[in-house]
Amino acid sequence: MLIFDFDGVMINSIDEVTLTAFNTVTDCLHASLDALPAHLTDLFKRNRFHVQPAGDQPLLMKWCLEHYRTCQDKILTPAEYQTILNEADVPLRDRTTLFYHKRRQLIIADEAAWLSIHQPYQPLWSALVKKGGHRIVILTNKDKDPLRRLCLHHHLDLPAENIYSGDDGATKVNNFKKIHSRFGCNNYNYIDDSLKNLQELERTFDKELGRFSPMLAAWGYIGPDSIAQARALGYRVCWQKDIIRHLKY
Repeated sequence: MLIFDFDGVMINSIDEVTLTAFNTVTDCLHASLDALPAHLTDLFKRNRFHVQPAGDQPLLMKWCLEHYRTCQDKILTPAEYQTILNEADVPLRDRTTLFYHKRRQLIIADEAAWLSIHQPYQPLWSALVKKGGHRIVILTNKDKDPLRRLCLHHHLDLPAENIYSGDDGATKVNNFKKIHSRFGCNNYNYIDDSLKNLQELERTFDKELGRFSPMLAAWGYIGPDSIAQARALGYRVCWQKDIIRHLKY
């Protein structure tokens, strides 16, 4: 069974994530990255690969706001990024709720602008549309309603029950157990652009559930060393053509 992450695998949402993180930290409601300093957005995008749950996006943005004038080319080390997380004074669940709230505010204020700052990854997206939403399962930290809006806008009719999302603080680990309860497969191939997500799932995967095969999406929000690290861990590194070929079976 092939399972997909969403942001950075099916949809390029880096602009929207950057904008929502900025709006969350500053309590603004900008609808375009043009309102943000270019060096700020560049610094955030350069370090986006560190982030796992959505509630950590504002922490990275806060650090970027404090340092983009003096550290424009900085790539945080894992230890430096962990220090940022450790210094958080708001619980993850509350940060996640606020981040999703700011996203919903933007959608309500200007849905057309919100939709326009997302781009499906091609040619993979067209292959998924051809496959049909009823045959696609998504495991993501994104909230479900915006995800479905994006899918429908780009002509992918994905049933709500096929989306295992980060709503209500659900983790990918817990959602994976729900997927197994529903499908009961012997082998799960999961494609994600976050090496940390793949490592966490592999560490916590209950071998009694079957076989877990991590796959790193080489076109997503990966870090400068992610491909080499994935290969060193024995993970398969995939390009869109590889996934399209897999969809034919």
